[in-house]
Amino acid sequence: MPKISVIIPIYNVEKYLRECLDSVVNQTLSDIEIICINDDSPDNSLQIVKEYAAKDNRIQVITKPNGGYGSACNMGLAQASGDYIAILESDDFIAPEMYEKLYNLAVEYDADIVKSPFYENIDTVCRKEIKPVKWYENNKLFNMPNKVFTIYEHPEFLYFHPSIWSCVYKREFLKNHNLRFIEAKSAGWTDNPFQVQTMCLAKKIFYTDERFYYWRRTGLMESDELKDYTIPFKRSDEIHEWLDENKITDKNLLACLYKREFAYIHIMFGMLSLNKLTDGLKLISKMLKRMNIIIIKNNKLITKKERNDYMLFKSNPFSLYFLISFKNFRKRFISIRCNRHEKTIIFLGRKFLEV
Repeated sequence: MPKISVIIPIYNVEKYLRECLDSVVNQTLSDIEIICINDDSPDNSLQIVKEYAAKDNRIQVITKPNGGYGSACNMGLAQASGDYIAILESDDFIAPEMYEKLYNLAVEYDADIVKSPFYENIDTVCRKEIKPVKWYENNKLFNMPNKVFTIYEHPEFLYFHPSIWSCVYKREFLKNHNLRFIEAKSAGWTDNPFQVQTMCLAKKIFYTDERFYYWRRTGLMESDELKDYTIPFKRSDEIHEWLDENKITDKNLLACLYKREFAYIHIMFGMLSLNKLTDGLKLISKMLKRMNIIIIKNNKLITKKERNDYMLFKSNPFSLYFLISFKNFRKRFISIRCNRHEKTIIFLGRKFLEV
């Protein structure tokens, strides 16, 4: 039985796949199985992964009809036999020591989940940059836990990027709770419900400050990589349905999910054309009705800006739409960031000043 099963869902990534596979076959932890799920990729991805499999017997290649990211991950979960499970996206890559260090921490703390931060690998036509992603809470650097915890002790993790690929998960834990991905076409943000479910059910989570994962970004803004503005709202509905089914009502946890959902609204407004605004506002209205107004008004995790946004969403969403659209339009041309964390000027996607 291998120590870690690495699941790699593959679709149309021939440009990046060799870099990904090189990073996993060269891990300092050699006792791993590498499960490559070819989701009926139309390019040369299958030929590339078969080439690697011919040289490394730890690599399994499975080809399936196209079903999307969640479907591919589920097939990998069904095939996995390792003590722990990791997911590696096929356009990303990892540091050589990632799985050895995360596995050792998982065993030391008998953790259901070990989570680490990551690097943002900005890879656009105009800009190439790798920078560490840092966790902020209300514009302050979040003081990360240094001991085993549950999500109810640190619900802020449900506001941070899901980053399910910067973790390892105990396979027995996933199996006992029958945890699987929602199966939606394309990528579909199915990592969001998976993150919420695993975090809420885990009794032992451990966090390390070391970064190992390089997450590729090919768009200047989040909305550039999202083709269907309804997707975040569908995943949000599924998350809350699951919370209701499992009678999870923790107010701090819900506050952090609300914070994430406010971000969804900003993303939608950043990509929504005026002729689709009416349909978009219906989705927003449904989301806002679900929110507990007492949590919005009183929970310390909700910022003043988020409260104000909530009231503006409710009272005059059109004005907020035009405000956000203008800000996003401006950011595509020039972005000036000047705060305690960074001082940068970005013009037409290129960084011209960094202090």
